[in-house]
Amino acid sequence: MEAIRIEDVWKTYRRGKSKRGDLRQNISFWWDSLWHGTEDFNALEAIDLRIEQGEVIGLMGPNGAGKSTLLKLLSRITYPTRGRLTVNGTLSSLLEVGIGFHPELTGRDNIYLNGVIHGMTRREIDRKFDSIVSFSGLEQYLDTPIKRYSSGMYLRLAFSVAAHLESSILLLDEVLGVGDLEFKRKSLAKLKETVNDGRTIIIVSHQLEVLRELCTQGVYLDQGRIKQTGKIDAVIDYYASDHEEKRGPDLAIRKDRQGNGKVMVAGIRFTDEAGQYIPEVHSGQFVKIQIQLSSAAPILHNLEIRLDVLDKTGQQWLVFSNHISDGMIESSTGQPVLECIVPKFPLAEGHYVMNVSLNENRQRSDTIQDAFRFTVLPGNFYKTGRTPDFSKGVLVEYHWGLRE
Repeated sequence: MEAIRIEDVWKTYRRGKSKRGDLRQNISFWWDSLWHGTEDFNALEAIDLRIEQGEVIGLMGPNGAGKSTLLKLLSRITYPTRGRLTVNGTLSSLLEVGIGFHPELTGRDNIYLNGVIHGMTRREIDRKFDSIVSFSGLEQYLDTPIKRYSSGMYLRLAFSVAAHLESSILLLDEVLGVGDLEFKRKSLAKLKETVNDGRTIIIVSHQLEVLRELCTQGVYLDQGRIKQTGKIDAVIDYYASDHEEKRGPDLAIRKDRQGNGKVMVAGIRFTDEAGQYIPEVHSGQFVKIQIQLSSAAPILHNLEIRLDVLDKTGQQWLVFSNHISDGMIESSTGQPVLECIVPKFPLAEGHYVMNVSLNENRQRSDTIQDAFRFTVLPGNFYKTGRTPDFSKGVLVEYHWGLRE
């Protein structure tokens, strides 16, 4: 039996000014539109999808692909420009942390408020209250106004309420990306229980290993269109391969580079311990940074490579240099892959860019600014699942103890 049917769904937005406002703003919008026109763009195009009851769908794709827009359409937060959506069954969604919460109310009050918003009765909330609180692990903060909660605490409370709903369809948007490792494990276990109950779940996540573990089917969205559907393993492999393919050629044809060009950097990618490509890296994860070189020379001598890691503001955080760590590579073939092994990736959550500089025989051969962009997701760097309360930055291995 179908739980969800999506037929030729489009969602169009208008770039530029909004016409919402007072009379003068609306007249200004009308006048600008008359003289300059407006620009529409499609967040979703010609989406056709059938989701059977009990299926667990992993929805993946790059930022801006239309994943969250699709979930908002299903949740009736917004409506399609054209096409039809049919939902058979009760539906609950957890799309953004804190939606349905009132910051001045306590955690206790917000459990009731959030539960009612999701369609639960007060009697049902009373019956499940202790279980919700226990699952969240926020017992000692229950009577604290949630404006004092961290984003992780928000998520734990919101997810705990959503996990106890009895709706037949559940939509989750990046809800497993925040929180400590223990809570993530509890959340995964709870979702597995939900899967076994035969409920239909759609999960949006950049954490492909989570989708691989939880989901049976996958949907890959890119630029508002469905690029691939099918078994979750096949769709993840296709997405990872497509993602890598898009990155590679861009670097190979870059013209804004310096050096004599005898050896050039043709590609950069991250892989895991098994050599499988990974589009994002987690704090504390084992990572291999692979640098593909290209040269017409059959043999290369005295290779030195340096990777500078910065955030998008230009603040430098790390340097990976074989000259510093191991010494130059004395000899290699003309098409080598250099590999930097990082047993425990030391960056906190955030978005970063990488500059690359390559010397051959002590001569500058290739330098590219902003050669590679990557995202670091929260991970288990400290073996507790907890991370400092900041974005970006270096994580340092240390230990606390009691002096004997």
